[in-house]
Order: sequence, then structure tokens, then C-alpha cells
Amino acid sequence: MIRGLQDMGTLKVSAVIEAINAEKTAEQYTGENKLDSSSIGREQYLKLTAQLPDTTEEDVHLINTHLILVADSSGSMAGNPWNQVLSSLEYIIGESVGNGQIHLDVIIYDTKAKVLQYTQHNYAIQLSRLKSGGMTNFAEAFSRVSGLLKNQIDDKPVDQTVIMFMTDGEDTVSSKDQLSRGISTFRGNLQSLGHDVIVHAVGFSRSHDYKFLSNLCTAGTTEGMFRYCEPSDGKGALKRKLEELFDFISCVDGRQADIQLTIGGADKLVGVDELLQTTVIKGQIITKEPEDKKDKIGDAMAAAANVNHCAQTFVQAETWVYLEDPHSIPHMGIKALFKMPQDKEQKMAVLCEIVSFQRQIVTEPVDKIRWSLRILSRNTDVLASKFAQTLQQKGDIAKLEKRLHRLQGRIANTQVFGNKGITKEFRNAVLEQIKEIQTKVDIMHGMMAEYKRGQGQSVAVLARANDLRYAAEFSKSRRHRVMNIRVSRNVDQAKIAQKQLSTLKVDQDYVKSLSQDALQFYFCVLSQNDIKDILLDQEDISDMMGFGLAVRRPEHVLDEPTAIRVWCISGTLVSRTAMMDAWEHKITVDGHLSTHGGFNMDHDSPLGVTTVGQGREPINAWLPLYVCQSHWERVKALLKPTLGYFCMLDPHGYDYKQMDVMFYILGSMIGQLNPETAGEHQLKILFAFHRTCAATVKDFDLTDQVKEIVHKFISSAEGRTKDIVSNLFTLIGYIVSLPTVTVEEIFGASSEIRATRLQQFWMTFTCECLRRAAGNAYRETNDNVINGILDQILHGVGQGILQDSNIKVKEPPLTKPKAMLVTKCHNVKSDVSIDSHVFDPKDTVTPPTVIYSHSVKVDKAMDIWAQAQCGIIKNKNRAEQVAQANKVVRQWLDEGVEMVSPCDMSSTATESQQPPPLDEFEPDYISHSMVYTLAKVLQKLQNNAYSDIACIPGCIAFVEFWLSEQPGFAELDSNSGMAPVSWTDRVKAAIARVYSCMDELVVSSRDEVDPDTLVCVEDLPPSTTTPTTASTKSEDDVAYSDYDSDDSHGSERHARRRITHGPRITLPMVVHAVNPLVDLTLCVRAMTCQALVLHSNSKARAAAKGGQLRDFHSGTENAVTTLQEAHNDLVKQSTSVLQRLIDFALWQRANYCMLEATTPWAFVGYLMNTYKERGEGFHELVNILTSKDRVNPIPCMVDKVRILLIGKHEECVVLANGNTWMPERKMAREFEKVIGEAAWTSIELQLNSCVQIHVYRESDIPNRHGHCNSNPYIPNKLRKALGMPLLPECAKGSAKKGPLRIGNKLTR
Repeated sequence: MIRGLQDMGTLKVSAVIEAINAEKTAEQYTGENKLDSSSIGREQYLKLTAQLPDTTEEDVHLINTHLILVADSSGSMAGNPWNQVLSSLEYIIGESVGNGQIHLDVIIYDTKAKVLQYTQHNYAIQLSRLKSGGMTNFAEAFSRVSGLLKNQIDDKPVDQTVIMFMTDGEDTVSSKDQLSRGISTFRGNLQSLGHDVIVHAVGFSRSHDYKFLSNLCTAGTTEGMFRYCEPSDGKGALKRKLEELFDFISCVDGRQADIQLTIGGADKLVGVDELLQTTVIKGQIITKEPEDKKDKIGDAMAAAANVNHCAQTFVQAETWVYLEDPHSIPHMGIKALFKMPQDKEQKMAVLCEIVSFQRQIVTEPVDKIRWSLRILSRNTDVLASKFAQTLQQKGDIAKLEKRLHRLQGRIANTQVFGNKGITKEFRNAVLEQIKEIQTKVDIMHGMMAEYKRGQGQSVAVLARANDLRYAAEFSKSRRHRVMNIRVSRNVDQAKIAQKQLSTLKVDQDYVKSLSQDALQFYFCVLSQNDIKDILLDQEDISDMMGFGLAVRRPEHVLDEPTAIRVWCISGTLVSRTAMMDAWEHKITVDGHLSTHGGFNMDHDSPLGVTTVGQGREPINAWLPLYVCQSHWERVKALLKPTLGYFCMLDPHGYDYKQMDVMFYILGSMIGQLNPETAGEHQLKILFAFHRTCAATVKDFDLTDQVKEIVHKFISSAEGRTKDIVSNLFTLIGYIVSLPTVTVEEIFGASSEIRATRLQQFWMTFTCECLRRAAGNAYRETNDNVINGILDQILHGVGQGILQDSNIKVKEPPLTKPKAMLVTKCHNVKSDVSIDSHVFDPKDTVTPPTVIYSHSVKVDKAMDIWAQAQCGIIKNKNRAEQVAQANKVVRQWLDEGVEMVSPCDMSSTATESQQPPPLDEFEPDYISHSMVYTLAKVLQKLQNNAYSDIACIPGCIAFVEFWLSEQPGFAELDSNSGMAPVSWTDRVKAAIARVYSCMDELVVSSRDEVDPDTLVCVEDLPPSTTTPTTASTKSEDDVAYSDYDSDDSHGSERHARRRITHGPRITLPMVVHAVNPLVDLTLCVRAMTCQALVLHSNSKARAAAKGGQLRDFHSGTENAVTTLQEAHNDLVKQSTSVLQRLIDFALWQRANYCMLEATTPWAFVGYLMNTYKERGEGFHELVNILTSKDRVNPIPCMVDKVRILLIGKHEECVVLANGNTWMPERKMAREFEKVIGEAAWTSIELQLNSCVQIHVYRESDIPNRHGHCNSNPYIPNKLRKALGMPLLPECAKGSAKKGPLRIGNKLTR
């Protein structure tokens, strides 16, 4: 409830209706007359925003929730389900202890129920002690819950009680009457509590009591949700359901209002499967910061000026409407309904007045697709709800089936491809959303099929239908929950920052002594204030100097802040207050997305632009700079909310991981240094931000943390993967921001040791950069395609292990492979395509040919041999006969081996088709096609590299300068916070040295290469487009970006990137700059092969642990080993395919003989010589036995089937250690068809008789199915055959099931 509502007569409401128009361009309408446009749809989307009285934080009453989680720990939950429950409990408790609005109690129940006793420090230990076991007793659980119900906790009133009830079965302790009385009492306790009570239920597995749980969801004052999953949904399904439900509960903080909407005339409101004149929709109360305190973004930094300011509060609601005249303005009556704090059963109605109305017409293809998906999603949820209702009421589903088919057709007809302006990223997002919708539709198709099979009222169908109803409630709960927790935690930090700012003293003598150059440099182009004006202004103690950037934010920036992509680093300095004014103005005029871009990584979508810099470069983000100690104290106090807004567009959204953004931006600035962009102005900004990052490391106690990350990256392959260092630019920022003493501990104090370790670091850095680029380029590529590329890099075109033998003419080796590689990499086009052979190991070998023949002589020998092996023949007089049989059997086996022997393949396969030995690989052999393929692959990887490989030389130069010169930041302080000219000159000199080294390599390589050998290379123009940094123009600076003037496109300014001509950088150039003495061709080949093989992070982590993720900074041993292993892997793949074909050929030969065997013992002889277990060949034999295509009868068919299923013959073990095999129902019917009903019944009875009674618990307490040692489970079919009393039948006429052991296998 918001205070002040009682005194307000009406609420002001703005309304926006979206409609689709296939012809007109997008337009907006405001006024009373009809829209003058072509035909638009009658179904339109209404958005309402009502402004509430301005509030302070104390005015908003947040709901205090008492959450009681009731978890089933009975014996049937043992194993993975119980592990999921424990994992979910750990997650839920961990999130609850930091949430002031949720008080959590956990009840664990089986035969008895108990309340989990825990603290925020020991809950993980307490959970680890919980075990599953016992029976299921709902009455005991209800009793425990009733004992926890209360109206006040920790002197705070409870506004609502939420109960999450989870079980996987039925009550096996209480009778139906006892359970009925228990639920009635429980319901009464909840209803009389005096505040809102909601019961949610989660059913797991098909054996849960659906009717009971669905009824339980209505026990509170408000109906709860029912969620369902079963083991077939995946190992983590139950955990996901529990956590989704908790996330949903924790997001609902009470800031909601119901909107009662009435529409007049022939217009209608779209409800669930019906059109209405009046309905109530859910509205969400949101709070924004006041406009008079630095914009609507709710900046915590504004707290520095006024902590207890009033906030602007709104109610937002959305719904669909159906307009008889689609061009008209609907006549609507609106009331906002708010719960009263003093009486939660009553609601206060506040009249609303529409003061503005807009109609937005959807015309663009992208917007039309979004519109279609919105309708598809709504219709799917409506149909799912209707489906659940119809199934529960046993209604007619014929109409629903037609609607389901129409919905499926609309999904199939959604136009994703072929539309102009549709980017790959947007298309992927659309396909992902369609996939989610299709999943729901598939579930409904499955339920429809089960219903038609007569299972329409089964637990699984009803539960799945209900679960589908609530699926849409959880789409973005996690992000909202995480942000809510961060906000509640960081509000106090903002108040602390306010106190710190109020106590700060400015060193006025130092500020007044700042040089004129410093005042001109630290000058805000927006406010026209210099650093002295900012620091001496006592009215705005939170203002400070910084620089602008343009960035794009992906959705997952919530978890990984350094996933932000830098679009442009501005050379324009801007004060914080001026930037906040610019944000406020832009948001007011154009909205949030046009201002900062929101969370969108679509590079083809417009970049959000708040303002532009002096070079017309876009700016939509801001970071502070270290100018002097007084200025830094301000920066330090507000750095966390600054990073919160930079990353999450919410100053309260700060998280400790966001500190890495400072070092990531610093690394990005360093990486963009090259001879053409390293101007004085850019370097001054770079050093000022460098000083900021160094002070951040020191004053926020990050030294040890940063040192450990850098040290692990250098010393261990396990410290280099993306889960350890998310962004490699961050690593560069780390290194130059560490104190000198720490840097010496990592890289050494002497210049020689430091040079060696830096060389090792840069080679490792380059390898990891290349590997991550391969991950981006080949993320969804089939391994056979990657192996085809590896094959050509290792062996050349036409020379590979499994390439076309017709072009296998070995190329002559290159005499100067290094020069050729450098030149081709430098000349290959940036939009290169790679034509590689798809590596399919099956293409490398010819299947062996075997002759199928049946011999009576071999049959007799197999008969005798089998009986001898099983101990049937014990007469010594038959020893000679057995020996002769052994000889014949051995001869038959040898004949099969000779038929499929590789040495015999010369007649059917060429020499090229035979896999070479593992040691026949020449790492020094380099051909023209190998180099050309390598050059194209490297260009593709460089196109997908982030961090960009072209940025490594700039990083090398700056780090070399900083670690070798080791200048102190005291020089900055003595120079009014500006980098001395000597610093900038030495950085330029270091950059020139690195680029000169690379240029010399390119020039010398071109001189060595014969131009005639480059005819197959498509030349690249001498300059390329690269991301750049903008700076203020001066005589020795190059502007990094150029943009149209304000009036070039009317009132709208569109940022346009100018093409920058910079030097072309390739991987061989970078490797040469790192270590000129390395065997360049060998090293680059090995690095590329390793990147392709280990392109995924999971493969890289596994290889790091096993020692296969190698460095190449010294010698050639690791490079040769990497190439040899890649070659060996291709050979092994080919060899394994050949062996499998050989095995398959031998199986086919043996299966033919088994089918033709004239006696059961002969069949057993072939069987024992071929199969030990029931594997692939065995199932091939079964398929032949049951085939309908066979014309000739199979001798001894019944005996053969019996032997295969029982695993024995005449009580002798002949297969699978004598374990039986119970075929599934479909296969059983096939056996019955081929051997007859009587014979199959006999075999089936024998299979069912092979039962080993399960040993139950020693206490003889029945399990949840009522079975124990004194009353074991025996299936009814066997009971009937043995004359035992039958078990009571369940639904569909099947007996209650318990554990059954068939052979040595335990089943349920």
C-alpha cells in the first residue's frame, strides 16, 4: 500500500495501444479523431501506466513473507531426486538468509516430520546430514506446518504465508478418512490465520496423488500453483521446478495492484478463451528516482545529494483488447485496487483518468515477427489453461484438438527467414522463442495422444496440463530476484557513501595550484566546467570528472560483467553531473533504449546514444578518472554505484564481479594502441584511467586476488580457461595495475628473468586468444568438419588420412615455409571461406567381405564342443571326438579372421585407404596447400577473436614499457594529474619497436617468396576496418570516429563509424613479435591445431587437467607433440572404424551359421564363440530372428529364442552369465508371432519364474507399496501360475508395483 492514496481523488493514466498495419509505416497518434491509416487489426495490445503519489522508501510497505517449504524425504526419493531436493534447499536457504522480506522454515517429512534447525553459517552442513527413507505421511507434515503458522515473526507482522509442498507419492501411512480429516483441519488453520495464505505444490513422478495436491493448492485464502515433473524430464528437472517456484515467490514483494478495466460499446477485453466487458488484470508497482534528482534511472549516486528524496511511483499493466472499429479510441473505465494495510481482506478502489492516448502501428518486418510471437505465446498459454480445465472436467477435447493443429500451423508458418533487416542474432532469438512455444505445444500433443489412448484422467496427463498453465510465470524471475537482492543490499551502501562524501575535505591549495594545461585537459565539454570548478563546488559534492564510452550489454552481463562489448572509447571528458543530465534529457525525450541500448547484443540494431563527443563519437556510458587525491576520494565513495549503473543500468545493481570491468576497459584501451592511434590526448586519458585502476587495486584490497589470477594464468594451464578469466583484456588491466613489488614477485626483478617470463606470458596469452576465437567460430560445427580442416593443415589437400585418393599426389615441400606463411596470412581476404573435406572415418576404409556358408561338419563340431564346454560330455572315451571338434571350431574361427584381415584388403582397397601407422607423420613437411589452408583458417579465427589478436601488439608494447621503466604515479601527482611527455614518448617508442619488428618480418618474407606461388591467394587491400578509439583532434592525433552533424538526418542523430586505415596484423606477426627465434611455421600450426581440437571450454578444461593444453614459448617439443597427437587421433578414428567393420562382418557370419544350425547345442556353440554379453551383434541376430522377410524356416526356432532370452540351455550358462533378458512389449509380440502363442507363453512363464526375492529392511516395516520380507512383491502373472492370491489392481488393471529382480538385475 502506498501512503497518500486515500487523499488522491483520481490517478492520471497514460495509455498506449499497439496495432499491426501491413501497409503504413510506423506512426503514433494522439487526439480524439480516428486514425487516418489503412486497415489495421482489431486485436490490439493495451499498455497502461498510472502515476501514484510521490513516495519515499518509508512510504512503500513491502510484504513480509513467511515461507514454509515442506519436502518429502521418504525412501522412494532416494538417489538423484533427493540429491536434487538437497541442492534446491541449499540454494533456497542461501538466497533467503539475505532477504529481509522472507522468513524461511523447512520441514522434512517421511513417516515423521521435523523442522530443519539451521543458521546462516551451518545450513549446508545440516542439509548434508539429511537422508531419505521411511514412508510418506502427509498428516504428520500438516501438523508440523500448523505448528509454525504465526502472524508475527521477529517483531514484524507477517503479511502473507506461502507454503511449498513437494512429494513424489501417495500417503502410505494414513487412511483416507484420516487424511480427509487432516486436510480439513489444515485448511481451517490456514483460513483462520488472519492474512493471505497461499499453498503451492510440486508433484514428482507419475505415482503422486494429483487430485490431492491440486486440492491442496486451494487450501489457502488464495489459490496456489501446481508444478509437475517426472524423471524422464531430465536429471535436474525437480531442482529446476523448486528453484523456479522460489524465484517467483521471492520476486513478489507486495508491490502489486489490481487494475479493474471496463470497456464500453461493442469493444471487448480479451480474457482466457472469452471476450469480456469487464476484467481485473495484475499491475506491477515500480519506483523510479525523481526527475529533479538526476534523471529517472534511480541513480544511487543521487543519494549523495539527498538520501530521503521522494521517488516517482507508477502502476503498469498490459492486456489485449478487441476493437469493433480498429481505428477508434476505446471508451474505458479504470479503477486501481490496492490492499489496505489495516485490513488485508478489503481493497481500496481509486478512480483513474486517461490523460494521454497513443496508438503505435507495427509495420517493420522485425516488429511484425515480435508481434506474431507475442500472439503465439499468448494463444499457447490460453490453450494450455483451457486444455487443463477440459481434462479435469472430462470435457470434449475435439475443439481443442482443432485449435492445437491451427496453432501448430501458425508456428510452422512464422516467417523467420527471407525478411530484410533480420539479423542472425535476432533470428536466433526468434528461433529460441519458437522452440519454447513448440515445447509447450509438443506437451499438449503428447497429452492429447495419451487422452485418446484412454489415459485422459491419468495422473501424468492432469499434472502435466496443470504445470503447463504456470510455465509462463517464471520466464524472468531469476533476473528480477537477483536484482532485488542486490538493491536491498546496496541501498545501505549508498547511505554510507553519502556520509563519506559529506565528511570529505578538498585540498584547496592543491586544486588551486593545478596547471593551466591540466585545467584545459580535465574540462567537461557539456557543462563547460574544469576540474577546479568541480572540486570547489560545495553545492554538488558528488560531481567528478570522467570519460565517455559507447557499449553494448548482453543479457548475461548479470552473471559476467566483462561480457560487455566496447563499441567506442571516447576521447571526450565529461563530468558525472553533466552525464546524468544528458541521461535524464535523452530518456525523457526518446526513452531508455534510445539512450543506453538496454540489454541487446544485436550489432545491426541501432546503438543507444545519450550524447556525442567532440569528434561526434557516440557516448552512452561513463567511468570516472583519478585526477588527484581529493578527486579520488569522491570517486572511491561512488565507484560501486557507478559500476552498478555501467553494467546493469541500475546503480543499486552493483556486484563485486563488476570491479573487473575497470581492468577490462583499461585492457581494451591499451589494446587499441598502434602507431596511427597513439596520440598525446589518447595516452593522457589512458594514463589517467591507468592511475584509477591502480588506486582501485590498492584501496579496495584487490592485490592478492589479482595476483593469484595472473600467477595461475602464467604457471598453470588450468588457470587460463574462460571460467577463470572471462575476458583476456581484463588480464592486461590486472598486470599494469598491480604494485611494483607484486609485479616483481610474478615476473621477476631482473630484466632477464622478466623478459623470459613475459615472453612465456604473451605466447600463452596468444594461444588462449586463438583458442577462444576457435570456440566462437566453430561453436556449433560438427567435429567431422573440424577434423577435415585439421587433416588439411596436417597433411595438405589430397594428402590426408581420408581424402580422395584420386588426387593423392604428394606436393613438393616448401623451401621457405615461414616466408610463405607470413605472406599468405597477410594477403588472404578477410571474408575468406574454407573449402575442406568433411572428415568421415567411414570413408577411409572399405568394409571387409565375408563369405556366408553353412557346414554340417562345423555344426556337429560346434554341438560336441558346446556340450564339452558345459560339462555335458564327461565320458573319457569321447576325448578324441572332443579334440577333433575343437580343431574344427578353431579352424572355423581362423577362417573368419582371415576373411576380414587387413592384409587381405589389398584386393578391395587401395593403399591410400589403409590408415598409416601412428608414427608415420612428418611435422617438418610443409606443402603449399597446407600453408594456404592454415592462412584461411587463421583469418577466420581472427574474424571471430575477442579479445582481438590485432590488439596484442599494443598490449605487448605498453606492458613492456610499464614493467621495464617502472615509473611511479608520483610523477602524475606532481604534474597536476597528467602524464609527463616523457611517458607518452616512451610508449610511442615501444609501440614503434613492436610494429617495426613485425613490419620487417612481412617485408623480408615478401622478398623471399616467388610471386608466381601466390596465384591462388586473393589479395587483400592494404588497409582494413578495425574498431577504434575516439580522441580530441590535435596536430599529432588521428580522430578515431567521425559522425554526422546534428541536422544531417533531421532532428535524429545517427552514429556512423568512420573507416580507419590501420596496419594489418596477423598471428604469425604477433608470434614473431613475442619470440623472433621460435620456429614460426611449426609453432603457428601447432597453436592452430590445438585451438581447433580444444575449441570448447569443456574440452580445454579437461585437457588442462590432463596436461594436453600446452605452451609453445620455447623449443619445438610441445609443438611437435601437439601435431603428432592430432595426427594420431585422426588415425585412431580411422582404425576404430575399420575394427568395428571387422567385428560387424564376423557377427554377420556367425549369425548366419546360428540361424542355420540344426541342433540347439550347435547353436549354443556358435553363440558362445561369438558373444559373451547381449551387445550390438546379439541384437542384430534377434532382429533377423523376428524378421518378416525371411522365407525359409529357422531350425529349432523355439529353442533358439529360449536360449537367447534365458541365457541358459539345459541349466548350463551359455550367455551373459546366465542372466535373463525380458524383452519390451513390442519385441515380445514379435517373438510371439514367429514362434506361436503357446511356445511364447511357456518361455514368458519361465522368464517370470527367474525371480530372486528382494531383501527388504531388517525391521520388516513395509515400504510405501506395502511390501516387506514377510510380504514380498511377486507379480500377478507369476502368482496366478503358482496358485498364489493376487495383488489388488490399480488403475488400468495393473498391480501395484514394487522392486523385482530378474536374473541379477533389480527393476521396479
